[in-house]
Amino acid sequence: MDTYLEELMKREDIHRVTDEAGNRYGIRVLGRGENLLFMENDKGLICTIDAEHGAIFTRSVKKWDSIEKKMSPKERKRVVGLIEQYYKVFYNRNVVLIDDY
Repeated sequence: MDTYLEELMKREDIHRVTDEAGNRYGIRVLGRGENLLFMENDKGLICTIDAEHGAIFTRSVKKWDSIEKKMSPKERKRVVGLIEQYYKVFYNRNVVLIDDY
């Protein structure tokens, strides 16, 4: 796993939540709001966003960076939905998904 991502995933200032099935999620806007850390259990990824305008660029969600595993189209759709869900909870209820950037 990339050392930078590993360090990010251990930070205390990540918004964390556990769903009813026991899955653990974490989300955190990084830097100047151009990237987002998203975690599901022990997997993590960094995707591209525009925090100022509440936009998530869905094409940047391609693989779990922590395990170097590319996502299937079905998995990608599921993960984008989770990112959208938790972004609305912690950052912006009016988030938009953009499939191009």
